[in-house]
Amino acid sequence: MVPRVSGQGDALSESVAVTGAGGYLGGLLVQHLVDHGHGDLRPLSRNDAPWLAVPPMAVDPDDHRELEKVFTGVDAVVHLAGANEAIARDDPDRALTDTLVSAHVVGEACAAVGVTRVVYLSTVHVYGASCQPGASITEDLVPQPRSVYAISRLATEHLLAAAVADLVVLRLTNSVGAPTAPSVDRWSLVANDLARQVATTAELRLHSDGRQWRDFVAVADVCRVIRAALAPRAVPAGTYNLGSGRPLTVLQLAALVQDAAEAQTGTRPTLHVAPSDCEPEAPYVVDTGKLRALDLEADTQIGDAINETVRFCLDHRADLGKDDE
Repeated sequence: MVPRVSGQGDALSESVAVTGAGGYLGGLLVQHLVDHGHGDLRPLSRNDAPWLAVPPMAVDPDDHRELEKVFTGVDAVVHLAGANEAIARDDPDRALTDTLVSAHVVGEACAAVGVTRVVYLSTVHVYGASCQPGASITEDLVPQPRSVYAISRLATEHLLAAAVADLVVLRLTNSVGAPTAPSVDRWSLVANDLARQVATTAELRLHSDGRQWRDFVAVADVCRVIRAALAPRAVPAGTYNLGSGRPLTVLQLAALVQDAAEAQTGTRPTLHVAPSDCEPEAPYVVDTGKLRALDLEADTQIGDAINETVRFCLDHRADLGKDDE
């Protein structure tokens, strides 16, 4: 299914800067914006990213003056930079420092040159302790983050809000979809990891019993919502949950990966699941009503995003190497 392009009442922003453009979502967003007519794109990346549709700008993202030059004349900034959950788990001090310094510098640079719209991709993990069985997760809940990753993301929300008035915060659930290149290191994401296992081992292994509930959303829909949020009249300043609104267990996700692998290779991979004596819990539901009211519902089928990711991994199996486990 092709995602609906809706909620696009405004003309496209003429000039957009994207921090963290060399990452998983950054590369996909840059390509999406190119495909939808954004001619003046200014991607920023700490690392080389030759796969980007637009070459990244060679500036120090922590340098106020350099960022002010990049942001001068820009209509909108999309802030994606910051340590992911894997880095936050393995090196929490680095994650806090990098994420918060980046947020502060980006916010101050935007304020200094008068950027009119900032879009920040945060995470639903900021709700933390509120994500209890049976709960409905709305934007009105008081965040209760319980991990370094979530704490740093919530702090970034506040740092940006202190610097700029026209801020859209998108609290993302769990995105699914093929990266722009095999070397984009986000294979720790569960859907990507399982698709990679199909290509490298022809079987699937979960490190848990798979009963955890998650909200999975296609990266195509994530990019579409970010693009819509560039236009202030289409998406007013505020905080929005960005997900599918439909909980799925990790075990159900793995079954979709098995389906995709079987359809594309003719063989259904074996699924290995860790044993558990625990009773399954009721899901919590991430309420996406605020975006849905703006006609920005995530409507790409997760099965389609899984098929795309499995196909990508099969096509690039030589580049992905063997699974370490």
